[in-house]
Amino acid sequence: MLFFIGLGLHGAKGIPLIGLDIAKKAEKVYLDVYTSPITKDEIDSLKDLIGNEIVRVGRDFIEDGLEIINQAKQKDVALIASGDPMVATTHLDLRLRAEKYGIKTHVIHNSSILCALPGETGLHAYNFGKTVTLMKSGLTPSSTVYEVIHENLIRGLHTIILLEYDYSTGFFLKPNEALKSLLNMERDFRQGIFDDETFVIVTSRIGSNSQLLHGGKIGSLIDKDYSEPPHAIIVPGKLHFTEIDALKTLLKIDEDQITDNSSKVKSLAVSMVKRYAMNTRKALSKAREKSEAEKKNFDDLFENIECYISDAERFLNMGKFELAILSIGYAEGLLDSLRFIKELEIEW
Repeated sequence: MLFFIGLGLHGAKGIPLIGLDIAKKAEKVYLDVYTSPITKDEIDSLKDLIGNEIVRVGRDFIEDGLEIINQAKQKDVALIASGDPMVATTHLDLRLRAEKYGIKTHVIHNSSILCALPGETGLHAYNFGKTVTLMKSGLTPSSTVYEVIHENLIRGLHTIILLEYDYSTGFFLKPNEALKSLLNMERDFRQGIFDDETFVIVTSRIGSNSQLLHGGKIGSLIDKDYSEPPHAIIVPGKLHFTEIDALKTLLKIDEDQITDNSSKVKSLAVSMVKRYAMNTRKALSKAREKSEAEKKNFDDLFENIECYISDAERFLNMGKFELAILSIGYAEGLLDSLRFIKELEIEW
């Protein structure tokens, strides 16, 4: 049997009693050391608690999984991981593979950074959107990171950005470098998310005795020293008044530092439809002039095009972005059809 045991956020002392009992009885115990840093002292404390030998393993070992799976076919094997073991997709993949081999699995859940951050900051758990990892190595493209944050902000949701940590090399992405990276993304993608005035929260070592949370505008946080990992950054979206009160009370953030990041972010659909509607109206006006000069009557077609442009703007104001895009697409297509059938040369 294969057991997945969550260590939570408090080191060796965070292991649940039921997980401790399982680890003591397991014939083989592995400790995942790649998802989050764990000190040698904590590992030694865990060994003392369990009274069993612990084998430290990294990402490659778990992703390969063959040794664990083969052992779990014959005996009870435990894999201990910081936080909740099923937050890491590599652990889920290992569990699925084991089940497909007919190996029974059991998960002992625990607290993770994803559920701790709402509690530590006072931000409402149901106001968080998709989580993303920022990596200096480039395994997660900057466009993906930016897109996730943008989509969350469009919906008024908060974003947790986990910062890269590599146990094998000891590398961790410093919050300062991450904030600079976010500003660089803005220069590339220009959707109005990040500048020195953007409100963010930097969190460090949540659950430990040395945990720190700093909130404020990027310009005031970018040069601070955040010391050892793990780190995460929260980009808040639309804030409820109780969330603002929590940030002021729990994190001691001055109210003038707290801003609504979602208010300045425009939907890609909004900017696209507005631009296309303006360009299509200009092209339509030129087409009307040219058809009159060439004594060609396309009044009914032009009226339909005008209706589609108006529909696009109306749907946009209603928040029905897909219908808005479809409508402006129909308008452009009808106007362009005159060029395709060589009835009228359209100038865009």
